[in-house]
Amino acid sequence: MDLNRSEVSVTTQHLIDIRQEKDNWLRMSDFGDMGEFLNACSDLFPKEHNPEYRYLGWEDIPDLLISREWLCPNFFDIRDALETLGGEDAEHFITWSGHYGYDLTADDPYMMVSHYLDLYGNTVTEPEDDPADMPAGELIYTGVSSNYLDTLPYRYEIFDDDYN
Repeated sequence: MDLNRSEVSVTTQHLIDIRQEKDNWLRMSDFGDMGEFLNACSDLFPKEHNPEYRYLGWEDIPDLLISREWLCPNFFDIRDALETLGGEDAEHFITWSGHYGYDLTADDPYMMVSHYLDLYGNTVTEPEDDPADMPAGELIYTGVSSNYLDTLPYRYEIFDDDYN
């Protein structure tokens, strides 16, 4: 997931009601904030006064941030805050925020990313060879048994798709 590559298809409720759905795909990376995005939307439908925008489709945007009738007002702040994380790490961050009770749509995304980085760092550690496959002579301390267990949690193991 990369919010810089995200796109959204925009139309209005009026066009849906009169069955003339004219949707326009917009790249979210072309806009710096919600004001710019809404101005571009209003330029697409100049004949409508107070249009109700509808989002018929989207790509690379989590469903948590968009629905058919709503686009998260923090979307551009969230996008900018997630730039400090890598693509896979951003997905782990979204899972982490939901699991620990953060509301990505309402809470400060910069503070949440900072807190996440404080807890887990900013690099994903690849797992080493299975400790059971290491010869017993490779363990430095004689008090360590052959059932050696590395206690550092790997983010991609903790917050992967199967995490419950």
